[in-house]
Amino acid sequence: MSLDIIAYDPKETKARKNKFKAKYGISCDKFNDEMFKPDKDSFFYYLHPELLESDTKKYNEMEKDAELVDDVNEIDNFHIGYGHFHFLRERLGGLVGVRYDGFDIYYNDSLEGTPLIKFFFHSDCDGEFSTKDIQKSYEQFSKLYDKEKLQKEQKGEWAEEINSFLKFWKESADKKLQWEFC
Repeated sequence: MSLDIIAYDPKETKARKNKFKAKYGISCDKFNDEMFKPDKDSFFYYLHPELLESDTKKYNEMEKDAELVDDVNEIDNFHIGYGHFHFLRERLGGLVGVRYDGFDIYYNDSLEGTPLIKFFFHSDCDGEFSTKDIQKSYEQFSKLYDKEKLQKEQKGEWAEEINSFLKFWKESADKKLQWEFC
């Protein structure tokens, strides 16, 4: 099993959602969560069979458009095994004073509630990480990391993963992207 972190432009996704709402008068999220597909066996269509065909056609059009809205317009991605991502964050944490001990994470109280700590606690299999959190966490990491330790890590066993992820993180912050973990 592996993890993909997909980096995408949240502004473009929001624009697609706005276009859907303007076209159909309902938010894409509401459509996905609350709309029922027209069915000849439902009470309403039993009473109004003449509406079934046109409503089904409209529903299918909306469903197709909702799928396009939900598709993330991937700009970049980072691919790694679930376990490897844990070990990668463990190595990165060691550079900024965050220590993993099994499933427990220890850190300086000054980091409490910061985007950097959010990164270390974030689920490694689902969810999103906002543009703001990416930028702030990368900024914090850049200010706090131990340069000597990073140089060692960049030459060690995890060099490829660390270098690749740091590049991905920096580019995501610079381009104001958002991440989806999947």
